[in-house]
Amino acid sequence: MIMKKLLCAACAAVTAVSCLAFSAAADAEEKKVIPFTFDKSLTTSDSAAPTVSFDGDDWVKYVHTTSDSGKIGLNITLDKSTYYQGFSLKANCSSSQNSELFQNAGAVTDADNNPVYPAASEEGASFISPGVELRAEDFGLSCFDGCLVTFRYKIGNDCQGKLMGDSVYAFGTDDTYVPVFSMLQLKYDTVLNNNVTQYLPQAISIPAEAAVTRIVFEIPLLEKTDCDVLCLDNISIQLPDSGDSKGLYIKNLDGFNAKANPQETISEIQIKEKKESTAEIGSTPEKQEGGHGFIVAIVIIVIVAAGGVGAFFFIKKKKQYY
Repeated sequence: MIMKKLLCAACAAVTAVSCLAFSAAADAEEKKVIPFTFDKSLTTSDSAAPTVSFDGDDWVKYVHTTSDSGKIGLNITLDKSTYYQGFSLKANCSSSQNSELFQNAGAVTDADNNPVYPAASEEGASFISPGVELRAEDFGLSCFDGCLVTFRYKIGNDCQGKLMGDSVYAFGTDDTYVPVFSMLQLKYDTVLNNNVTQYLPQAISIPAEAAVTRIVFEIPLLEKTDCDVLCLDNISIQLPDSGDSKGLYIKNLDGFNAKANPQETISEIQIKEKKESTAEIGSTPEKQEGGHGFIVAIVIIVIVAAGGVGAFFFIKKKKQYY
C-alpha cells in the first residue's frame, strides 16, 4: 500500500511538470462549482485492488465510449493476449477522421512551435472527442474534483504517424467535453519511455473545484490502423485526501484477479522501427536508461574539469617556491 501511494505521488508529480497547460474558456465568475460527495458504501481504505481491473464482466458498467466515438468506429473489448494483469481493456477503430478538428488540436505544434491546426483557434471552431471515458456518477461520486486517478496504459504498435500529435490525450471535463484543466499527452514512444511494448503507470490529478464529472482518453486517429490503438488496465480512484474522504479509495467493482501476475513487457509485439522521441510523459525513472548514461557523462566531464583546474593551481603554487 505504501509503494502504491509513492507511485501515485510520483505519477502526480510527473503530471504536474509534463502536461500541457491551457486556459478554461469560462470566466472565473462563471465557473461552476460542484460540492464533492461520495457513496461511502463504494469506498475502502485498502488500495491493493484497483477500482476497475477488467478481470470480470462488470467493467462495462464503469467504462464507456464517448458520443463521438462512432466517427472513428471505436470499439472497446477485453484484451486477453497483451494484458498487463489478468485482462485489460483494448480500444480498436474501424475507420479514421481527418475532416473535423479533434478537441486538443490547438495544442499541437510543429518543430518550429507553429500550430499545426490554426483553425482550432478561430472563433466558432467546433471539435469532436472520440475516445474512452469514465463518469463520476458510476462510482458514486458527484464529481472527480480533488481525486487522483491512476492507471496503466499502452499505445498500439502501428500507431506512429497515425494519431494527431502521435498521442492519446487524457483530460478532465464535463458533458461538454471541453477540457477544464491541464491535460496529459500520452505520446507514442518506443525509446525513452516505451509505452508500446509495455504498460506504463500514469495518473491524472484533478484540482479541487474544477467541476470535472468525466475523465476522457481522447483517441485522435487520423489514419486507419489494423492494431489496437489504446489499452488500459488497473484504473484506481483515490478520493480527496481531506475531510471524510481522507485515505479512501473507490473499491474494486468488477472482480479483481489478485492471483494474476503483472506482465510488464508484452513480448508478442515486435517493433519494426525505432525513432528518437522527446516524449517525457508517462515515464518511470527505471526505464530511462539513456538519461542515466547522459548524467554519468556529465559527472565524468565535471570531475575531469575539476581535476584539471586543481592541477593548474598546484603547479602554479609550486613554481612560487622552486
